[in-house]
Amino acid sequence: MIGSRKIRIVEPQGRPERPLNSWISCWPLMGPMTLATMLDEKGYDAAVINENISGPAENNKHLYEELCTADVVGISIMTPTARRGYALADRLRRDAPDVRIVFGGVHATFRADEALQHGDVVVRGEGETVIEQIARGEITSGIVQAEPVADLDSLPTPNHFLIRDFDVLLSAFRKRALYPLPVMTSRGCPHGCTYCCVTRLFGRRIRAQSAERVERTVRHYADQGFRRMFFYDDNFTADLKRTRKLLELMRPMRMTFNAQVRADFHRTGASRGRPDRELLKAMRRAGGDMLYIGYETVDDATARGWHKGYRDGGSLTQRLRDDTAALHDHGFWIHGMFVMGPEHTRRTADNIVDFALRCGIETIQISALTPFPGTPLMEKMRRHLVFTDFPDDWDYYDGTHVLYDNTRIGFVELQKALYDSHKRFYRFGGWSGRALRSIGSRPATPADKVAEIVNGAKTAWDMLRRWRGEIDQFLHVAAERGALDTEAVEQLDR
Repeated sequence: MIGSRKIRIVEPQGRPERPLNSWISCWPLMGPMTLATMLDEKGYDAAVINENISGPAENNKHLYEELCTADVVGISIMTPTARRGYALADRLRRDAPDVRIVFGGVHATFRADEALQHGDVVVRGEGETVIEQIARGEITSGIVQAEPVADLDSLPTPNHFLIRDFDVLLSAFRKRALYPLPVMTSRGCPHGCTYCCVTRLFGRRIRAQSAERVERTVRHYADQGFRRMFFYDDNFTADLKRTRKLLELMRPMRMTFNAQVRADFHRTGASRGRPDRELLKAMRRAGGDMLYIGYETVDDATARGWHKGYRDGGSLTQRLRDDTAALHDHGFWIHGMFVMGPEHTRRTADNIVDFALRCGIETIQISALTPFPGTPLMEKMRRHLVFTDFPDDWDYYDGTHVLYDNTRIGFVELQKALYDSHKRFYRFGGWSGRALRSIGSRPATPADKVAEIVNGAKTAWDMLRRWRGEIDQFLHVAAERGALDTEAVEQLDR
């Protein structure tokens, strides 16, 4: 009987020292939730164990017993969580040999042979099209190439409460209405950045839920007491016709939302030179609040090399300043995401921070250019990689570690430049006058505003503290791998 089939899906925890854990622990992946919801609605005993919330599964007697008594355990791995996922699978093989272990997720898609060494089944691609066959026991071994979901409207509304200890996550917020609930309404991206695996996983053709379906989803969550959404879509505004319709439908709900967009998403026309201020007004009226923007670089040559596809006309820095000013003029909070690679120097880091401070960007992150499996960048940089002891070294492929020996300023200097740039930006807890004014203008109680300011500063400082300790450990590992020159090794030993 279907009801007697127990399916557990695990999101493994990354390295405990991982600096970004301060934020990532709040944002569970949508894949495990969607799969569990599909099975739950069909009568299976399905649930998600998220180790970022509950801790390592084997350290929790009740949760580990759930895994050991399941018929199928799915493990969804990203590159920096692959090693942990494999370790959990190996332990389950020893303690519960009758459990069918299935790997999925972006890393398993591009490293299927590797994942199969630790499990019975590996799903490449979108698991929704094969999950029932796996749950019923019809697929029991091998690598499965799943077909893309043709109609995203056919997917159920994910039930976040199928995550074990989800209430514990919510308790970290003063009230449920303050938690940015993850939602994902589209797949694919029309751009082909060399370092990104999104287009290799989901394709360059945008597949999206209809605006009407998204409205029903948001209303469902609003009925549960959530008032803030975080749209995980890789490019929320890729289809502007759909975006405009969705914003119109969301406006009466008086929700707020975060979304990932391009800096120039509001520019239309063949040359993307004409700003569409009505679009920006519509987004604000619909509740648009925080925008996660992949600036990546403020350098024209780097943007061309990475195939960023920004519009032409004037220097990139000035165009991005204009775009940022337009977003700020309409009241958006901006989280700027930047990347530094082997071709960059400390001056590059200074330029990024200078740009962010001058533009009044509220929060930033600067990642190390990371060659993830499945990307053209991996093939291009393979011969320069220092950390290739896989799967153990996948831990370091998280955007906070330098992984190659072909840097212009040396391995240590580039790693320190990443840290120092964050330390400079967040020297006051990351709170600028603009950011404080933005919080002050929000429709929230004074207590909620104060709590957000205090918690934001604590999170920033905690991230820097974690990262400082992680860098010290990492550089000693790099020295053992021969990535550091003699002078750098001597400095570490002092």
